[in-house]
Amino acid sequence: MRIELGQSSEELLLPVGGFYKDTGGNWVFVVSEDGTKAEKRNIRLGRKNTEHFEVLEGLEPGDRVITSSYDNFGDNEVLVLQ
Repeated sequence: MRIELGQSSEELLLPVGGFYKDTGGNWVFVVSEDGTKAEKRNIRLGRKNTEHFEVLEGLEPGDRVITSSYDNFGDNEVLVLQ
């Protein structure tokens, strides 16, 4: 049996990860299309479950995001990826 308690909808989702404790969910590092760098981008998150955050603003489908901890990234605005 399946019970739905609200209307289902399609949302942009971001996996839960260590980034949240470092940013409070206010920003993430988004990887460039060529994979050579990652830039800091402001986002706005909505609902959360055990696996995902709902993304309300700041990301588009297909954006690649670093979701691991940002502890070692310092105050950098751009990361150079090797």
